[in-house]
Amino acid sequence: MLTYFQQGRPGVAQAIRDSLTEFSPRLAAVSPMGEQWASRLNAYAQSGKMIRGMLVRLGYELCATEAPDAAMVRVLDRAGAAMEFFQAGLLIHDDIMDRDTLRRGGGTVHTQYEQDALKDATADPAHHGLSLGMCAGDIAFFLGFHMLAALPLPPEAQDRARRVTAFSGEELCWVGVAQMQDVQNGAGGGGADPSPEHILRLYRYKTGRYTFAMPLMVGAMLANTPPEPLKALEQAGETLGVVFQLKDDELGIFGETDQLGKRAGSDIRENKKTLLRHFLFAAAADPLRADLQQIFGAANLDEAGCRFVREAMEQTGARAKLRDTMTRYAQEASAHIAHMDAPPGACAAAARAVFAELTRYSIDRNA
Repeated sequence: MLTYFQQGRPGVAQAIRDSLTEFSPRLAAVSPMGEQWASRLNAYAQSGKMIRGMLVRLGYELCATEAPDAAMVRVLDRAGAAMEFFQAGLLIHDDIMDRDTLRRGGGTVHTQYEQDALKDATADPAHHGLSLGMCAGDIAFFLGFHMLAALPLPPEAQDRARRVTAFSGEELCWVGVAQMQDVQNGAGGGGADPSPEHILRLYRYKTGRYTFAMPLMVGAMLANTPPEPLKALEQAGETLGVVFQLKDDELGIFGETDQLGKRAGSDIRENKKTLLRHFLFAAAADPLRADLQQIFGAANLDEAGCRFVREAMEQTGARAKLRDTMTRYAQEASAHIAHMDAPPGACAAAARAVFAELTRYSIDRNA
């Protein structure tokens, strides 16, 4: 993990703990399940890398003439915690849709509730776990919006809280629609497989914007950044977010379970229409293509099937083509930052160096 994120992570982590400490008694007053979820959400959020949370601060520093003072750091940490709550909600729901049972080195949230139901001899524990997982993800979303709306900004800057709250709501709408399309693609609906252009468009809205562009722009909005540099930052973040998704696709096939914190191969089992899959099928000749069609979407996928797909991706050059695409998008993100009007001073210059390091990390990471 990058030094910048390691150094800033404790502040976001503390903001997560503080907000849940504030909310836990109020949730408990409704039901003991509220207090239980606050504890679980804290553990779940603390186990992540918190990249999105720290990108809020990076977005601010990319657009600021001076480093944030203590009061603004508190604002940025709380806004970063809101991004992490949004991320938690999206991951919880994503694991339900993908039928994953492992996340961040432990059981997914819905499987935790399923295990609770088994212990309590609850009727239909699997459905019970899914239902409570959906509710848990919803609470994470609502808590994130509350934190943004209640950012501790001075009175003259309160309009920035309203602005970032409205902006975040809009962005998460795009994520939801893109996720719907992703589910539809995986089910084989709509006829032919999507083109590379459609896949990359999906990536921009499903992952690219909320993973990078959204937190970066939240930080920049809190710095009261003018429209032109804000647009450049949006384009840089969106493009780098696509790199992040492309890398996730690669890790989903070639990554190690103990490093990923989740089971590899779910994209094959769910027949996700990733760009890596597209490159593989485009390069595969019969009878390889016929064999792959039997493996993708197989509910009983085993390690032998995963290994067959990995070897095919190497032999056909699909993996190499994916990495070339990642490099091209990373260069595009760097160009957007290079052409962005930077404020004078050491703060923005140092932030640009961090962005460059983040770009390299996005391609080379192993988890």
